[in-house]
Amino acid sequence: MEVRHMTEQNERFPGWDWDDPDGLAPRLDAFSEQVATCDTLEAHPGGLPRDRQGLRELGITGIEFAAFRTAHPEGLGTDLATLRGPDAATAPGTLYRVDGDRWFTQLDIAEPLPFADASVDWVYAEHLIEHVTMPVAVGWLREARRVLRPGGVLRLTTPDLARYLVGYATGDGFLGKHRRRLTTLGFGPSMPERPAFLVNQIFRYFGHQWIYDLDELRHVLTRAGFDPDGIRPCAYRQGARPDVADLDTAFRTDETVYVEADC
Repeated sequence: MEVRHMTEQNERFPGWDWDDPDGLAPRLDAFSEQVATCDTLEAHPGGLPRDRQGLRELGITGIEFAAFRTAHPEGLGTDLATLRGPDAATAPGTLYRVDGDRWFTQLDIAEPLPFADASVDWVYAEHLIEHVTMPVAVGWLREARRVLRPGGVLRLTTPDLARYLVGYATGDGFLGKHRRRLTTLGFGPSMPERPAFLVNQIFRYFGHQWIYDLDELRHVLTRAGFDPDGIRPCAYRQGARPDVADLDTAFRTDETVYVEADC
């Protein structure tokens, strides 16, 4: 049965070699592009609002980064990648209505955010910070703090390095469970079962640049200007604002550390 399964996977993914991250990078990028689509995409004639009043007039109270279609009804989704509809594609600096009920703008978190100081109530980013270098992460978090109003909240989630290393050191079953979860994504054959590989993949795959634990998140948030006393770990879908915490996706709870910071 196992031999037949491996043969079927080899036929479906010819030439796929999990031991060659650089060689697989184009395939993983192509998989990501398939996700960046929507049914309808309309440019907003009024342009991209820059201040709190303009955002509020559109019903926008916060920003969800790395989201083509935010699940928050008052959110503005953003991503570096181009979002494509049947007849249009996004361009930086423009505001779009996605599928008739969500807002989106394409932007690069390595650049200053195009919003005024204190323009939003909340900022959320799920599994984004690990995709940029630490200097970029600090600069982006500094910008996030700038656009948050006093009393606003930032919520970050990211793969937890501590969870991987505990799983590796103790053999508690986490790595096997994580491997099976990734397999369900369907972008390649089953990953190898080797524990060292399953730790290495969080560093070498998916465009990851820096992996965090709670202390490392405290470090970058403090460098970005957040008060250390206002930085706190949270549980899945538990936080200062239930509507923002509810943006956490169940698919990633096995590997994720959740952190909030007050502005």
